Amino acid sequence: MERIPVLLVGIGGYGENYVREFLENDVPDAYLAGVADPFVYKSPYSKRLEELGIPTFQSPAEFYAKNKACLTVISSPIHTHYSYVMCALDNGSNVLVEKPVTIDLDKMDAMIRRQKESGLFVSVGYQLCYSRDVLALKKDILSGVYGRPLRMRSLRMMRRSSSYYARNGWAGRFSCHGEYVLDSPVSNACAHQIQNMLFLLGDDMGSTADVLSVSGKLYKGNPEIQNYDAAALRIATDKGVDLFYYTAHCLDEAKVGPVSTFEFERARIEEKDGVFTAFLNDGGTVDYGAVDKGLRLQKLYDSVSCCFSHEEPVCRLESALAHTKVVLMAQKLPCFLRFDAQKRTEGQEYYYAIDKLAEEYMGLYSSWSV
Repeated sequence: MERIPVLLVGIGGYGENYVREFLENDVPDAYLAGVADPFVYKSPYSKRLEELGIPTFQSPAEFYAKNKACLTVISSPIHTHYSYVMCALDNGSNVLVEKPVTIDLDKMDAMIRRQKESGLFVSVGYQLCYSRDVLALKKDILSGVYGRPLRMRSLRMMRRSSSYYARNGWAGRFSCHGEYVLDSPVSNACAHQIQNMLFLLGDDMGSTADVLSVSGKLYKGNPEIQNYDAAALRIATDKGVDLFYYTAHCLDEAKVGPVSTFEFERARIEEKDGVFTAFLNDGGTVDYGAVDKGLRLQKLYDSVSCCFSHEEPVCRLESALAHTKVVLMAQKLPCFLRFDAQKRTEGQEYYYAIDKLAEEYMGLYSSWSV
């Protein structure tokens, strides 16, 4: 089978995962035709790219001026996603773009329209949607194994220190270069669990539930950032199922969760540290931990496969729309500065931690409340 050309846009931050995959694992059915990043010289892979003769460009437009790609992988800063997605579609390339795609519903609608006009696809990098255990769980939900969904909750907390917020111009900020980013654990670092609950409630394998309203509380433990860094949310969906979500960056623990509980008529599904288990009311269990999750960057391999099969990816722009709505609705909630947050040092870095926040949020999680 002939390999397809892939353009990689952005090789800093998370983008390093993609360039490493191509350079170290030799992605079947695809080859790296070019890299677009104005700061390629800062990458630890810059010399290797030069040795392999992989051309580098300042922008996707510069690449497309003389080259073609069947798939464009966009892992650039959030505020550039819209223009780069549109540029790729206008140049006849399918797209895999990292989350969040955009925090602007008008721009999301414009991308969806352009995608349909082009006949191409835009897949979105919420990796849980591509994980084989999650897909197996969703198939069982859709087939009615567990009956009607009743309510869902998830908790994921990841501490972020000073280097995290200093690494770019948008972390923890409302906007960057005139584009909304609304960066927070809800919109970015801990977005996967929200998207997963919405995804599991979708009417088919490629859809999500829609969002009707968001309530709850936002906190700011780190006074040096613009946006909130802790949230307890209740999300009402069009399926009549409420979702509860708890997340934060301002805590003493390095990581708490992910943990989840999904209640259905005939079962309770529990997640602990990424392993899902269904406990049926009749006493039986289904262990989704026995399912091979797939490859580390399964979203990349699935997107490459879709280029050949002309099938739609399981997570696309339409699938990401609900999470965008959650971010925008949550942003309207009042944000309270937590004066009990303490500045703590960790080596050469520091972070802010709200006293006993993990305990506080686990209590809310246990009581299905915000």
